[in-house]
Amino acid sequence: MYRFKRLLLAFLAIAWPCLAQIVPTTTAKTLDGTTIVIPRPESRKPLLLLVGFSHKSSEDFKQWNQRMLSAYLSDPRIDYFELADLQGIPSFVQGMILHGMRRQVPVAQHSHFAPFTAGEEEWKRTVAYSASYNTYLVLTDASGHILWKTHGVPDDEKISELKKSLTGVLSPARH
Repeated sequence: MYRFKRLLLAFLAIAWPCLAQIVPTTTAKTLDGTTIVIPRPESRKPLLLLVGFSHKSSEDFKQWNQRMLSAYLSDPRIDYFELADLQGIPSFVQGMILHGMRRQVPVAQHSHFAPFTAGEEEWKRTVAYSASYNTYLVLTDASGHILWKTHGVPDDEKISELKKSLTGVLSPARH
């Protein structure tokens, strides 16, 4: 019994900061012109987010998509979005950036790619921002409570942790 309590306390010490935290409410327009709100109030699905704060993080975006995430673009069990921070960039420059994004991001991903222009500080706190070149991944429940997060390039350990977390939220027993 004592061992169980120690394990439970250790788990809570690690998991509680994520469980107690919720992603900032964000309204953005995807590259295909659809307005989205995160967390998605009408959804009962978990939410997987890839967040970048500069063009420098685009290589991480590509690596995550190549190694794992592209499978979730069409998975009906999960809401998946890639968010790019454009806050503070002058509107005339934003137009050029958006034009470039539409050319670089595959058309099949346009409905999942959403630049945002407000809430940068809240997002940075939420993802434990450390560097502009990093990409940040966040998995939440349907209401936006964070279940798991990481940052940087994908490696075997991060991918394994994400797969475990996704298996937990996508399992039929939870629905």
